[in-house]
Amino acid sequence: MNKISNIKKKPEIFAYILLILTAIIWGGTWPLGRWLVSEDVGGETIPPLMIAVIRYFLAIICFFLILKYKEGTLNWKFAKENWKILALMGLLSVTIYQAGYLLGEIFTAASDASIMVATNAVWVVIFSSIFLKTEFLTWKKIIGTLLAFTAVIIVVGFSPNVDVSNRILGDILILVAAFAYATYTVTSRYFLNKTQNNPKSYQPSSLWLITWISFFGLLTTTPIALLASPEYLNPLEYFSVPARIWIGITYLAFLSTVGAYTFYLEGVKRLSASKAAIFQTLVPLFGVIFSAIFLQEQFDVFIYPFALFLVILGIILVNRNFSQKKGEKLIKSETSNI
Repeated sequence: MNKISNIKKKPEIFAYILLILTAIIWGGTWPLGRWLVSEDVGGETIPPLMIAVIRYFLAIICFFLILKYKEGTLNWKFAKENWKILALMGLLSVTIYQAGYLLGEIFTAASDASIMVATNAVWVVIFSSIFLKTEFLTWKKIIGTLLAFTAVIIVVGFSPNVDVSNRILGDILILVAAFAYATYTVTSRYFLNKTQNNPKSYQPSSLWLITWISFFGLLTTTPIALLASPEYLNPLEYFSVPARIWIGITYLAFLSTVGAYTFYLEGVKRLSASKAAIFQTLVPLFGVIFSAIFLQEQFDVFIYPFALFLVILGIILVNRNFSQKKGEKLIKSETSNI
């Protein structure tokens, strides 16, 4: 009996390791993002949207190769049939989210940003209650939302990291990113519900979805980035990109976008989606810790822990009524896009 119990525990332990590693990688994107886009923090840089373009160009190459290897087909015909909604999801989760994330970190502290964007999980449930017929607004969800909103007020009003260029503007941009990603998640739920209600239709996997959303996101981001920075139409311009930017983009493209996403899905396979989702609450915690260590940002022993507590409590409340089966169904659209 003990041997059987130990065998069952081994996959779970491996899943916990993968999910904690995922949270560490995603947590590291916040100080890294500020280091990349802020000249005051990291030095010479390039336009934020060009960072996003290069990142996703590299990432989708990997995604297409992995998708082809795992599923044997890219199923581009299904993507062509649904290009409008995929393009909308790409615009929300890549273009607008990355613009808010990278532009916001020019003006505000990485610690503030990592906590505020974590409220995304609460906005998802609220938007779902408003726009999707499958979910309803309850008192627990209302209280959870109020807790998350209180956390935002605390961070904006009492953050110890005031030595930034424009904290209010930066925080607003981060909130725009959180709202955009929440809207994307609700849209992806609608898309998945639509395909699942049609058994004859192709049932897209989470890998297929993130691959094509990233592809369309790149298509919507690139023209905007080049319009803002036309000098990058010249291929030679990329040779002048500082080495540190390439190092940072490598982390974002291969570790954060492809690697951590793969680790997360492997963790989900060994645990329930509802258990795996809890580990995402560790992301802002690691974001604050790494920002203090690597960027020397101030860590208030009351403000940040209390704000994090409110965010996590809010997330637990708004998701309390979700069944495990429902959590498994929705995991496809819940993965962080950092």
